Amino acid sequence: MIRGLLDEIVSHGDRGAVVPFSRIDDIKSDMVALKNREFHTDWLNRMVKHTTDDANKFIPSDIDFEPCSLISIVMPSPKVLLQFNYCGKSLHCVVPPHYTNWYAKNDQTLKYIGEYLTPFGFSVVKALTFPQKMLAVHCGLGLYGRNNICYHNEFGSYMQIMTYISDLPCEDTNWYPIGRMESCEKCYACVTSCPTKAIDRNRPLVDSDRCITYYDEIAGKFPDWLDIGAHNCIVGCTKCQDCCPANLQNKDNVKIGVAFTEDETTEILNNKGDIPYTDSLTAKLEATGIPPEYTKPDILPRNLAVLIRNISD
Repeated sequence: MIRGLLDEIVSHGDRGAVVPFSRIDDIKSDMVALKNREFHTDWLNRMVKHTTDDANKFIPSDIDFEPCSLISIVMPSPKVLLQFNYCGKSLHCVVPPHYTNWYAKNDQTLKYIGEYLTPFGFSVVKALTFPQKMLAVHCGLGLYGRNNICYHNEFGSYMQIMTYISDLPCEDTNWYPIGRMESCEKCYACVTSCPTKAIDRNRPLVDSDRCITYYDEIAGKFPDWLDIGAHNCIVGCTKCQDCCPANLQNKDNVKIGVAFTEDETTEILNNKGDIPYTDSLTAKLEATGIPPEYTKPDILPRNLAVLIRNISD
């Protein structure tokens, strides 16, 4: 039964693994162990609290079956270039691979998994808040890079990771230790390329409190120490991925996305967060596939302004 599900996943161009639901306890232990190694960044403290305080946070409140298995899926995902027209110039801005259409792809994947399992009497639901990378690595679907990003042997880091909970019975399966790619041991490309020095060769975790991605994803003023010139994406950062030798086979996996007129670009830049975008602009932002939490008026105008300045300069 599990073999058939994995074949179905492959038929959609994705890769998957199934492990017993009881492995959730190992995930919790791993998160606590990370904190106990004294990597007390704000992000890690919040993740550990989220992971360990309430077991039910991983389980949708309306679930109507007894969880028996965790399904981890990785799927290829391109970098996307959005075009913004501003002051007579056409500027192409990057959306990193793991953002685009994440919610839509999650729904699409849930649909085809459900269509396979339902005739056999099994159910499946999304687990949106699960530590996706950690589970994928434990399942053997990938390995960490020195930059703490998960790499698949075919897709590199140009991918997205999804997790699902099912009542599909699953006996104990392979559970791999958390590991880093062997090629990372003598490679420090991401250490050199990180614009904020968030990656340190002497620590196993990225310092998330110095990572551009962390600040791009939350509202508010950028910290004074963060060089505005370091921003390189609409949201997030690809510096450590672009330089990575493990991504050589995927470097051309780039898709041209939505183009914004000069008026639309100006509307975004002039929005200070106190009024919504026009309906037409809202629809176009939805078409980019960027999760709506990152196109909000208190995040996107700020990010786009510094990015346009950097590209123009």
